[in-house]
Amino acid sequence: MSPRPFLGYTDYFVLGVSLIIPVVIGLKFRNSGGKHASVGEYFLAGRKAGMFPVVMSASVTCLSAILMIGTPAEVYKYGPIFVYRTFTMALGQIVAGLVFLPVYFQCGISSIYEYLEIRYGKFTRYAISTIFLLQMVLYMCSVKLGPVLALNTVTEFSVEAAIIVLGAVCTFYCVVGGLKAVLWGDVFQSGLMFACLIAVYAVGISEVGGFGEVKRRASAGQRLDFFDFSFDFVTRYTIWNSLARGFTYGVGYYGTNQMEVQRWLSMSSCNRAQRAIKWNILPVFCLQFLATMLGIIIFAVFYLCDPILMSKETGISKYDQIVPYFIISRLHSIPGLTGLCIAGIFSGSLSTMSSALNSLATVTMVDFVQPAFPALTKERTIKLSKLLGLFYGLLCIGVTFIISKTHSILQTVGTFSSFNEGPVLAIFFIGVLTRKASDKAAFVGLLVGVCIVGWVGLGAMYGGFRYPTLPLETSGCPALQNGTAILSSNSAVYIEKLLAKNNEVFPLYKISFIWIPALGFLCTVLSVFIASLFFDRNKNVIPSDSICLSPVVRWWMKSSPKEETNDNIKEMETKNTEH
Repeated sequence: MSPRPFLGYTDYFVLGVSLIIPVVIGLKFRNSGGKHASVGEYFLAGRKAGMFPVVMSASVTCLSAILMIGTPAEVYKYGPIFVYRTFTMALGQIVAGLVFLPVYFQCGISSIYEYLEIRYGKFTRYAISTIFLLQMVLYMCSVKLGPVLALNTVTEFSVEAAIIVLGAVCTFYCVVGGLKAVLWGDVFQSGLMFACLIAVYAVGISEVGGFGEVKRRASAGQRLDFFDFSFDFVTRYTIWNSLARGFTYGVGYYGTNQMEVQRWLSMSSCNRAQRAIKWNILPVFCLQFLATMLGIIIFAVFYLCDPILMSKETGISKYDQIVPYFIISRLHSIPGLTGLCIAGIFSGSLSTMSSALNSLATVTMVDFVQPAFPALTKERTIKLSKLLGLFYGLLCIGVTFIISKTHSILQTVGTFSSFNEGPVLAIFFIGVLTRKASDKAAFVGLLVGVCIVGWVGLGAMYGGFRYPTLPLETSGCPALQNGTAILSSNSAVYIEKLLAKNNEVFPLYKISFIWIPALGFLCTVLSVFIASLFFDRNKNVIPSDSICLSPVVRWWMKSSPKEETNDNIKEMETKNTEH
């Protein structure tokens, strides 16, 4: 194995500063609002958050290290077709702002799961709150894998040490500073992410010889095939599943995920929150598009000399390591630039982890602790909230060790997100757009949807099915010029073995993970309405003027002269309005 370059002193300095600044931000906001005089100050920034920090925080929270490492790796292996998701994701964000945000503001809630009790009842609220806690811990740990792999690739740090350092830094500034520290920390980290992408673009295009050569190599390697209109549910990426995934992600993440919605609720009014969502489209689109094209540029750099197939010489064994490998092998000659790019990768992960920690503590406190102990003083509530943040930070460090052997960051995160994304989106959609479905019907439908998604998702992840990659060659590697056999990812022997192994996999486990959220949504909607026929006899369970309904339902719903009123709903709405 040829010796690999590592970080220099300047790089370590830049990386260290990128980790220290969020800590300083956390300390700065430690006494915000009079030592966080209320839960609203600590979890929602006093509902006075500014437009700029909210927009930038929301942008990097939803993308994270998945964007910086997982997306280019996927494009490198499978092509750029899922770039189409960026367009429908923007549409999904707008829908989320129109449909869900007005409901949350008119209900005056801190946790979106409070809405579920007002609309349905306790069973649905606590079921989805519990699912969120479990899913978010797994999601947060998956996101941490990106920078951990990066640091392990370019430094002497072990994977274990990197997990501990990154988890400790994030936990500290999140717990100490509350949501304000998270927001402004994300602003700083978004700048590092853009700087990293710009630096890698400049170096990569320069090495290849310009845009023209990038295009020629990418075309020869089938990395410019943007059109696959097939309805094959097994194909990893098609135009249809990319468009569907973008829309469901935009609506679900921005409208029914506490981690993201908490940013909109930190603003002073619904109109400001809706404007923030629209402004958020621009940085999200830019970051996603740049990350997708980065995969094509890196392929052009390693054209005919894939570093993973040459793992003995390069020292890397996963395609999720290819971005940090490119950074350390191409940028090390410029002092500090490697450290800046690794800091950009770190920033993507820190932004999502800090947001996840804050939302986990919020949901645990608002949905579980406060209802059980309503007499808690403000001081004890804040102290307990910080202890909860510390607990989840330590839990994240432990769980990350368990899932550190995954094959693909993007697939791992996508699968974990799918466990609740589709079913939960269905429950919220039914809640804000219809008057059907009681607590029992929603709970049964949710249970069915989660079970189906969990079964299919875990089967697809661990069932042994492997997607064939696009051509990856080593014929141009200097180490093979002396007659060594040429390796190829699309050789006849490789394809034959892969197909034989895939034929043994249960058919349902072959479905592309991109379709799983949509599958969960459809199964849950169908299950809820079937359950409504048994439990509710298909009757309306809330009045037409309920605050649980989105304003958009006025387009097709008219109040009837005589309608049944659910006393429980009225009582909950009155109590919430008084609060």
